[in-house]
Amino acid sequence: MASLRSKFYSRMLRRTFRSRGFGEGLEALKRVRSGEDRSFILSLLSKSAPPYATTEINGNYAEWLGNPEAEYTLLYLHGGGYIMGGPDTHRNMVRALARYANVRALLLDYRLAPENPFPAAIEDAEAAYDWLLEQGVAPEKMFVAGDSAGGGLSLALMLQLKAHGKTQPKAAALLSPWTDLTSSGESARTRAERDPMIDINRMPEAIAYYCNEHPADDPLISPVFADLAGLAPLFVQVGTEEVLFDDATRLVERAEAAGTKAELQIWDDMPHVHQIAFRLVPEARAALKDIARFFKGAMA
Repeated sequence: MASLRSKFYSRMLRRTFRSRGFGEGLEALKRVRSGEDRSFILSLLSKSAPPYATTEINGNYAEWLGNPEAEYTLLYLHGGGYIMGGPDTHRNMVRALARYANVRALLLDYRLAPENPFPAAIEDAEAAYDWLLEQGVAPEKMFVAGDSAGGGLSLALMLQLKAHGKTQPKAAALLSPWTDLTSSGESARTRAERDPMIDINRMPEAIAYYCNEHPADDPLISPVFADLAGLAPLFVQVGTEEVLFDDATRLVERAEAAGTKAELQIWDDMPHVHQIAFRLVPEARAALKDIARFFKGAMA
């Protein structure tokens, strides 16, 4: 049974995202990005202490969180539908995950659509991976993780690494990954009213911004349709209340069928990327700690 705090959080999400929304058009999107039109709940979640260091990778800002002396490094790719989000919105959660797993985390501020549509985000993710290698981080000492669009981007990165003959990271954790931009999963319809955060009717605009007339079923856009053989082990978390529920379950099924090790963890009554509310929701903290245990198990 969901905790009282998680129920309160889900009600806040529904009131903020489903009832209020973000408006329509690029100007409304820019206001949300800048914080000018940011909701109370987003403002609360984004308050955080600064990173311990920052850097620039191919012109993109990135910041370091966690233990600077850690043996293992996490490359984290944030969510936000490929059109919003960044270090300000995800710093708290990534810092907590890094602390639980005792790793240092590089949080990348990759380019966003519509100004920079596909494949800009994948190019930036691969550049960050290559940059870490150049800094002396061995692939067997590196993890990749991402939530929502960042989860799909993490998969696209691993597919790109495979295509380019590069070594996979040690393992990857995907939080409510957006792996199907064609919205072909049954949950996109059957859970449309249950999801307190994502309004399926508002998704086409973000999809159009990112795809920029490129086919949405391209495996680098919708990795659920990719050949998933040869990828790093995957740990996938999803909540039962998500329209993206099938994005996670089908991904794990197809990864296992392709011979890739994949573990699915389903969180009853939880909304999309509930982990980001770890300060409020006990299930969110527990989920982050489970990801940390997965990483630690891969280190052994």
